[in-house]
Amino acid sequence: MLRPTPALIVACLALFVAMGGAGYAALRLGPNSVKTKNIRDRAVTGSKLADGAITAAKFAPGSGAPDAARLGGVSAADYQRSCSGGAIKATIVVNTTGIPGTFTNVPGFNCFRPGNLTSSVQIERLAQGQYIVRFVGNSGPNASGSAVVSSVGGDGLVTYDLANPSPIPGEITFIVVVRNGAGNPVDNRTFSLLAF
Repeated sequence: MLRPTPALIVACLALFVAMGGAGYAALRLGPNSVKTKNIRDRAVTGSKLADGAITAAKFAPGSGAPDAARLGGVSAADYQRSCSGGAIKATIVVNTTGIPGTFTNVPGFNCFRPGNLTSSVQIERLAQGQYIVRFVGNSGPNASGSAVVSSVGGDGLVTYDLANPSPIPGEITFIVVVRNGAGNPVDNRTFSLLAF
């Protein structure tokens, strides 16, 4: 003779309780006790708004919030602040292999020539392992005179100094020296310079 397992007994008990609860709810709810509302009943209409809450003048084409054209007290046209004091002003990562003895354009960022990533940064080889880096237009009260330099993917050390005098009158330029592990200036290395 087959006997029901404890699992079957628990499952049947749960089924009866569930069906009993649904039946009890059906008996307790009267007709028309469950209602649905049409979304149109909740729509915002002119009759539900206070007079003058929304006017055409507040949303006229071309107009905006009173301060929409200003951010932090600066007009949108003047918000290019990457050249301000303390900001990153220019960057370059360059492989020195084949750099000639005249200023050559290299890819980089220069806040003094925003949007120009091809001819606003220049480098010139002075001697073995010695280069002058020019960020075109690096002059005036916000000019960069500080930098961080490092060797990329090689041994040795990279240092910088400001060119004095600068080969470009009125501009601040950087002299970068790339050295190997023995401390000797070397070419054919990659370095980075971050000016601020």
